[in-house]
Amino acid sequence: MKSRLLCSAALLAVASVPVSAQPQGYGPSVGSGYPARAPLPYAGMPGPGGANSPAASAEMAAVAALKEGMDKLLAFLEQGEAPNNLQVAAFLDREIAPYFDFDYMAQWVAGRAYEGMQPEEKKALAAQLESDFLSTLARNLLGLQGQQIRILRPRRGPRGSVNVNVAVMQAGGQPTRLEFRMSDSDDGWKVYDVVANGQSAASYYRVEFQRTARQQLGYVPR
Repeated sequence: MKSRLLCSAALLAVASVPVSAQPQGYGPSVGSGYPARAPLPYAGMPGPGGANSPAASAEMAAVAALKEGMDKLLAFLEQGEAPNNLQVAAFLDREIAPYFDFDYMAQWVAGRAYEGMQPEEKKALAAQLESDFLSTLARNLLGLQGQQIRILRPRRGPRGSVNVNVAVMQAGGQPTRLEFRMSDSDDGWKVYDVVANGQSAASYYRVEFQRTARQQLGYVPR
């Protein structure tokens, strides 16, 4: 019963807080507590071994997946006539959503409580995260028109993940930096978190989930 109350309350919290509203300083340290998709595959890996090393191959695959999605996004924005809101939403749902792993994100947001959630609750949480992410992206999408995007050197993250930094070049100003945290799945490399201005979206949602759990139950499941 407590698990059901927690899940329902958390879903309400996630539904009510947009990513763009993230306050400064929210979220735990980078990478802490992320669930393992699989055991560390490179624990015994030696130092950098060139382009043919397992780490380099993983980084190249992650960058290729992100670049593919970015190319689709930029091509959509550069078409002759500016798309309307419905066209933007349909494009993001059809072409961009598959590059994200919202199920994995939901697992980390819920933490240990995820184990006690019913399948339909897990699905609902992932769906709400997807809806909010895509809605936020749609609101900010037109701001990318005419901007140059540069994919920077990737780096290894925790548990075999890859972090890909992207610089959005702005005329007459400092570039905006985004970090896409990616992990390997059965369907290839996917984004499970986005960091903007040093703030992790998934970490923020997790804080909201835990805050709601404390309000509803008086504690957070460990």
